[in-house]
Amino acid sequence: MKLKKHKTRNRMGAGNVMTGLLVGSVVGATVGWLTAPASGAETRRRLKGEAASAREKAKTAAGNFETQARELMEEVRDNAGQVEESVARRRKAAPANS
Repeated sequence: MKLKKHKTRNRMGAGNVMTGLLVGSVVGATVGWLTAPASGAETRRRLKGEAASAREKAKTAAGNFETQARELMEEVRDNAGQVEESVARRRKAAPANS
């Protein structure tokens, strides 16, 4: 029982580390952009471009994920059909062997 609690604690610790890294990266990048030697208009234009780029990357990743999920679902359906056929064949063959 203690082992199970230990694993959960490790997962939570890893999640906290990842969250900290993500938040730190965002804060660091923002501070870097805001303190860079560029005009306010240039910084806003650059931030707007980066936000648009991130949005497009997120849309692409979501599309890729959806495509992979559909392909996996189709593969599972095919495998399930093959298993059903195999079970049906074995059931037919079983009484003949007994």
